[in-house]
Amino acid sequence: MPQYFSPGVYVEEVDSGPRPIQGVSTSVAGMVGVTQRGPTSGKPVLVTSFNEFMSTFGGFLDTPDEATISSGGWDDPTGEGGYWWRFPHAVKGFFDNGGQQLYVKRVFAKPQSSGKGAQASSGTLTKGVAIDLVRDCKKGALEIKLAHLIGVEVGKEFAITMQGSTVAVPDEAGNAKFVVQAYDPSTNTVRFENGKGVGQSLSVKDGYSAEIETIQQVAANPTLQFTAKALGAWGDQMHVRVQPMVAATLSLQFSDTEDANPVSTTLAADVTEPVAPATTWTIETVDDLNDKDVVVIQGKRFTLTMVDAANHKKFTVENGEKWNKGTAVRKIRKANKADAATGSTTIKVASSDRLYKGAIVELDNLKKKERFVVEAAKEGIVTLSSATEEQYLEGDYVRLIEATVQIQSRVGDTILAEEEFSSLRLTKETDTNSIVYRIKDRSALVSVKNLGSPEVTDIANFPIATNGRTQPLKEGKDNFQDLKVEDFVGEDGGSGKRSGIQALEDIDDISLVVVPGIWSPVVRAATIQHCEMMKYRFAILDPPPRLSIEGVRAYRTPIDTRYAALYYPWIRLRDPSTSTNIEVPPSGHLAGLYARVDTERGVHKAPANEILNGILPANPVTGVGGLLQDVTKREQDLLNPEGINALRFFPGRGQRVWGARTVSSDSNFKYVNVRRIFNFIERSIDEGTQFVVFEPNDSQLWSRVRQTINNFLNTQWRSGMLEGRTAEEAYYVACDRGVTMQQDDIENGRLICEVGIAPVFPAEFVIFRIQKFTADSKLA
Repeated sequence: MPQYFSPGVYVEEVDSGPRPIQGVSTSVAGMVGVTQRGPTSGKPVLVTSFNEFMSTFGGFLDTPDEATISSGGWDDPTGEGGYWWRFPHAVKGFFDNGGQQLYVKRVFAKPQSSGKGAQASSGTLTKGVAIDLVRDCKKGALEIKLAHLIGVEVGKEFAITMQGSTVAVPDEAGNAKFVVQAYDPSTNTVRFENGKGVGQSLSVKDGYSAEIETIQQVAANPTLQFTAKALGAWGDQMHVRVQPMVAATLSLQFSDTEDANPVSTTLAADVTEPVAPATTWTIETVDDLNDKDVVVIQGKRFTLTMVDAANHKKFTVENGEKWNKGTAVRKIRKANKADAATGSTTIKVASSDRLYKGAIVELDNLKKKERFVVEAAKEGIVTLSSATEEQYLEGDYVRLIEATVQIQSRVGDTILAEEEFSSLRLTKETDTNSIVYRIKDRSALVSVKNLGSPEVTDIANFPIATNGRTQPLKEGKDNFQDLKVEDFVGEDGGSGKRSGIQALEDIDDISLVVVPGIWSPVVRAATIQHCEMMKYRFAILDPPPRLSIEGVRAYRTPIDTRYAALYYPWIRLRDPSTSTNIEVPPSGHLAGLYARVDTERGVHKAPANEILNGILPANPVTGVGGLLQDVTKREQDLLNPEGINALRFFPGRGQRVWGARTVSSDSNFKYVNVRRIFNFIERSIDEGTQFVVFEPNDSQLWSRVRQTINNFLNTQWRSGMLEGRTAEEAYYVACDRGVTMQQDDIENGRLICEVGIAPVFPAEFVIFRIQKFTADSKLA
């Protein structure tokens, strides 16, 4: 109870009265079957259209060869068989007939250490660095544009290759290696020496790369191994690419000993004519400017070469620039030195908190580069793994090198699935931002493990595909010849780790369960047991194809359950992938029809006298078309009493479902809609009264429970789900001391509520009694 200590008005919210019960969905289906691809671990995946199914699980399966079919006994109508390769057609039939939500669990041959069963595709990376060309260039070009300049420095030799070819593109002189004369970090361009341009035209679409660090043989230099997360040959469609990236560019800070405004002077005169590169400049006398000093002119850095040592007036601007006529370039000053002294193991870096222990950094003075591993970074001071050898000035940077990983599942140029991860650290896998940790944790397509050093301390050891670009994963196998009925039944490894039919337990919303095309008694028993255990689920069963009337009756004989229905015969449809007519189990189409009727009419409407969509039209003469057998009324007289629902053709009315019975000997639940009405009401009350648990078990709670359930059942009666002219005839709810509970029940924490409902039954037999009479007999 709330406490009050001072006078005032207090407003409280009191929870009283009945709570509304929301009816649960009855049209969500769960299917188990073999697919081209898709996850082989985790919970069943929800798909809401056949296109979504294909993007996740692939398209139609090819019919296996005779050896695979016969070795597994899949074509034996009296044994543990099933046409598992028709599963995608059943899924399509579900959506063609009005299904909207379907949870799919992929079935696969259980992998074994001997190599039997499904096997995952994998690929191993080696080490090296190759940088993509990102702009076409003509034969003789002295400049190329790259994706980045990691590892590029003046004097650096590298090869240009196409898709990792061992044959390098030659320069104009026939050399296989190119030498960097200059590079520009602002545009990522590299310039070569005159007369040594590329020996042929290069097109970006051909996949040319600059091989900065030699790609090694993978056998002796493995780095990372990527493996498809899902088993099967589909993993051979997977391609992985690992590339270095500049994750951050940080400025080196000025040395504490440097003047914030170093010596400056002016040119002797403004530019009055265009000035070509490497022109001699006359500078006003400044003793502090010397040979090889770096100066800043109009914000750009240049190196001076002394010409007139006597009066310190004339200098050549190395890598000088051509300014237009009339440009004022009088101001010239000496560049500041950065706090990165030659021979030092520490440097000052702005925003050093972006760096971390184990990070690879690259220091660049626009001529030479040095790379280090960061030992520590704190309050602007960065400790490096070794001492610097170069002098760094204002405008120089330290670049953080990390990795980006691109993963694609593709067929030809069609990308089926894609993932990209950037800013991955090259540190131990215990680092949550490392390549291994992040891919393992977040990728839905692949897993990865280290085969080499857990840390990359030099870009020469950077992981790379064996062709320098994209690593295909290989050696994935479905091994359908090893598939067994136990793979459909599955194993219970706990939530998220179940397989086969048992995996459907992970999804609460499922109300229809189908294993299309599998008539195996083992799988059938597991499906029924699953529905009976879960209580609120209903199974749709398939018999073997092309059974006679006696054959399907024999198949039905050992089955007795209130939680399943059996339909006969199989159906025929057009296979879009082969443009041929094929035989398909009806259960997938029936599940979609159930969902359609539930949506349009309600779960109380029997899913019968409804047209089947997505099958071949019937032949108006023979009646055979979308149905494998033409069931006559005389034949259905044998099937219907035994709970075998017929699919029939009626001239002028199409091919319809003409049965609505369960395979139960219990006359109380011989109709499909009656069983599903109870499933709907029981589960809705179950979920809608969870608020009652641990409430005080007294008359106030009992009244609240009665009113809550009464309101819900009254709504269902008014919607036509319950039979009766009045509410009292349709249902009752009892919950009170001496009626449903005794004192012993109350003291043992039991609240017992009794609910009775009168479900509507389908008009299965419509009888009109017609008799002859005459006018005279009427008058009498």
